[in-house]
Amino acid sequence: MSGKPREECGVFGIYAPRQPVATLTYYGLYALQHRGQESAGIAVSDGRQIQVHKAGGLVSEVFSGDQLQALASFPGSRPVMALGHVRYSTRESFQLANIQPLVVYSGRGMLALAMNGRLANGDQLRSELAGWGTVFQSTCDGELVIHLLAQSTGESMPKAALHVMGRLQGGYGIVFMTEDYVVGMRDPHGIRPLCIGKLGEFFCLASESCALDTIGAEFVRDVAPGEVVAIGPAGLTSYRGPQAHTLAPCSFEYVYFARPDSSIDGLNVGESRAAMGRELFREHPIGADVVIPVPDSGTAAALGYAEASGIPFAEGLMKNRYVGRTFIQPTQAMREVAVKIKLNANVRFLKGKRVVMVDDSIVRGTTSSKLIELVKRAGAAEVHLLVSSPPVRHPCPYGMDTTERETLIASRLDVEEIRELVGADSLHYLSEGGLRRALGDRPVCMACFTGQCPAQEAKSLTYRESGVDIDAGNKVVELIKPLVRETARPGLVGGIGGFGGMFQLDLRKYPDPVLVSGADGVGTKLKLAFSLNKHHTIGIDAVAMCVNDILTHGAEPLFFLDYLAVGKLNPDEAAAVVQGVAQGCKEAGCALLGGETAEMPGFYRPGEYDVAGFAVGVVNRQDIIDGSSIAAGDVVIGLPSNGLHSNGYSLVRRVFAGQDLRAVVRELGEPLGETLLRPTRIYVKPILGLLGKVRVKGMAHITGGGLIENIARILPPGLGLTIQPAWDVPPIFRLIQKLGQVPDAEMYRTFNMGIGYAVVVSPEERPAAWAALTEAGESPVVLGTVEPGEGVRYK
Repeated sequence: MSGKPREECGVFGIYAPRQPVATLTYYGLYALQHRGQESAGIAVSDGRQIQVHKAGGLVSEVFSGDQLQALASFPGSRPVMALGHVRYSTRESFQLANIQPLVVYSGRGMLALAMNGRLANGDQLRSELAGWGTVFQSTCDGELVIHLLAQSTGESMPKAALHVMGRLQGGYGIVFMTEDYVVGMRDPHGIRPLCIGKLGEFFCLASESCALDTIGAEFVRDVAPGEVVAIGPAGLTSYRGPQAHTLAPCSFEYVYFARPDSSIDGLNVGESRAAMGRELFREHPIGADVVIPVPDSGTAAALGYAEASGIPFAEGLMKNRYVGRTFIQPTQAMREVAVKIKLNANVRFLKGKRVVMVDDSIVRGTTSSKLIELVKRAGAAEVHLLVSSPPVRHPCPYGMDTTERETLIASRLDVEEIRELVGADSLHYLSEGGLRRALGDRPVCMACFTGQCPAQEAKSLTYRESGVDIDAGNKVVELIKPLVRETARPGLVGGIGGFGGMFQLDLRKYPDPVLVSGADGVGTKLKLAFSLNKHHTIGIDAVAMCVNDILTHGAEPLFFLDYLAVGKLNPDEAAAVVQGVAQGCKEAGCALLGGETAEMPGFYRPGEYDVAGFAVGVVNRQDIIDGSSIAAGDVVIGLPSNGLHSNGYSLVRRVFAGQDLRAVVRELGEPLGETLLRPTRIYVKPILGLLGKVRVKGMAHITGGGLIENIARILPPGLGLTIQPAWDVPPIFRLIQKLGQVPDAEMYRTFNMGIGYAVVVSPEERPAAWAALTEAGESPVVLGTVEPGEGVRYK
């Protein structure tokens, strides 16, 4: 059921002659089990040779008493030092060769190494080492480090480690063992934790202080950022390079990874989570009857929320802690039973209650919906999901199992979409500022929330490295130039690429010209284009929304300018959008005069953009159509739409949330996404043809507000219209109404319902108008007759 990220691993090391170092390491790993459940391993040394035992499984499954005793048995001696490792990896990447500790034999003797974390430059180092003839046995970054150490010469191993650290980019806590001592090294920003303990006269190292508590060791301090420490016969020795390093520990250690009884860099994990809960209440106070945690990592934050709000705390979800990794996955028929085996709801605390459910994070979103369903089935009246961390939108390169952006739900969906998907009555995240306050405003790594990585090397910055690629922008211009040329029309002056677009009016055709302008965007229909990765029709929508608006005043569209804003410019994607704009301009008979492509890093989510446009048309003053001459008895004629056009998509997306857009829907006879993305019709040609033959009194473009609101905008005071729905409503509208249980009145106030444009003519002009529209290929319908009254209604 877990949709949480997984910590890469936990490490432990000890130098303690005359102590049972294998057993102490076993207990230390037991305390660190939460950091990795896929495999475990221990290496021990008597100062001359190294023995190792490792396998897949939990610590208790990998090591028995006999195995620990065998590890402690050296011919004529006993081990004086040991290191251990617990690891998590996805099932797909689990390999026996990746189980640590890793052991190599080199000119410097035997080395064993255990690593927690990940290297951002791992691929580069692997290529370099392979070029030197290194043969790799695993895919883990720890093997890169142990080979770099083994190939170092002329220095003591701790000093060699300091040199190797200069080649590593990333977040890590590493413990390695030579024939002489145990060495620990922490990355220059302290992203991954590593601390020092003292057991009697000897020292040990661990990923978390809870492991020190377990073996009875005294906490000494955290290993400093960029520090190498050696523990051996001489006690504890510290090595640091000349460069000062800034501490920026992983904020997710405090949010989720670390055990609540651990302290990292002077901050207790459990207390920091309670502070997150208090901050969460300050930002999002919810009226509720009970606060429950998602066990176990949400418990401390839920207690903090309950404390700050005064709302009673209860354990509304009970976790079965005896369901281990070997639990047999259920069949489809037993899926509900499987959920209840892992977690069960306590009806007494939930039935009829308004519930605040606190979780530490939502990463993949696979768990939250099941938990909310469980709580609602227990009778909860409302379930409000509050998350004690910001949305995780960026993959982590430093040891958290979130390297694929597409697996992160917040990188694809906004908060409202996630709320719909998980089924909560409301969803609220702690802000980045709230998390920082809960952590005492100390520097932390928040790369998974912000995308900004502290371990990136300081260097001179370019505009491109800041996120704006001028070369990509120039490529877009070259790609769209031929598209723009195809839209050329009389009056166009100059071409694309100047600071402004120029157009000359034909004063012979328009001796008393009035310019008519319109600006609009595509709205949340864009979200569907992102999901389907189809961008070539969205530009048509942008043009249609503008030119259809100015057309209602009798204006001939002259030119159009587009505005495309992106977070990261993809030239081919941008060109596809402009291809649609150019197509729309050709259909409208207007020139694509110019536009703006704005690259704004950090402003839009990866893969998302916004499109808007601006159209200008012209009409002679005496030919302006504004609806003022409409009278009772006039006929309102409707022209068909081809579907939703570009309005009502906030409701549409909610109705179809979670559905496969590529699947064929029986009622539609085509994939759902194809219907939803169909571009808005452009009515310029049939309407301009009509205006040359008939006196039109008023026109309405049916957009947001549907038939009811848009036709009402052109009717003079004291006049109304009763719509008679005598046309065939396209099946997409019936499907939306059915699935969303949307009332008729709401449908007609939101959607075009199959009518995209309305024209008002006198009864005498109706036959000529009908003939002209039919000749232009339209299928007109009579919507009704203007009558005394107010507003528009339907029968």
